[in-house]
Amino acid sequence: MREIYKKILVAIDGSPQSDNAIHEAIAIAKRNQTALDVLYVKDETRLGGTPYAMPLYLETLEKESQQVLDAARQIIKDSVDYTLHNYTGFPKKEIVQFAEKEAVDLIVMGSNSKNLLDRILVGSTSTYVVSHAPCNVMIVK
Repeated sequence: MREIYKKILVAIDGSPQSDNAIHEAIAIAKRNQTALDVLYVKDETRLGGTPYAMPLYLETLEKESQQVLDAARQIIKDSVDYTLHNYTGFPKKEIVQFAEKEAVDLIVMGSNSKNLLDRILVGSTSTYVVSHAPCNVMIVK
C-alpha cells in the first residue's frame, strides 16, 4: 500500500456496495488530504431493441445516471472536494481507461452488485478492474 494517495477514483453504480465505497473513499481522501474523482458509467451494453426504442433507453439511462450522481453528492456533501464524471460505455473498461488517463493512484469500488447471470455472461466488473487497473484497487462490501 502506498503511504500517500494523491489521485483517488471512486467508481459508482448506485448499489448499496457503491455507497459503502463512497464512504470508504471519503475516509481515505481525508487521511490523504486529497480530492475524489467520482465516476459513473452509463452501461451501453444495456442498450438494445429497435432504433425506435433507442431514445427511450437513452433517456432512461440519463435519468438513472443523474439519480446515482445526485445520491453521491448527498453522501459526499462538503466532506471532501470532488469532481463528478458521467461517462457512457462498458463500465469495467471505462473505469480502467479513466484510471490510466488520469494517473489514478487508487480505485475504490463496491463489490459486484450484478446478479449471477450477468456475472456469468458478462463477467465481474470488480474482477476485471482488479486485473487490468494500473494502480491499487480497493473493493468494498
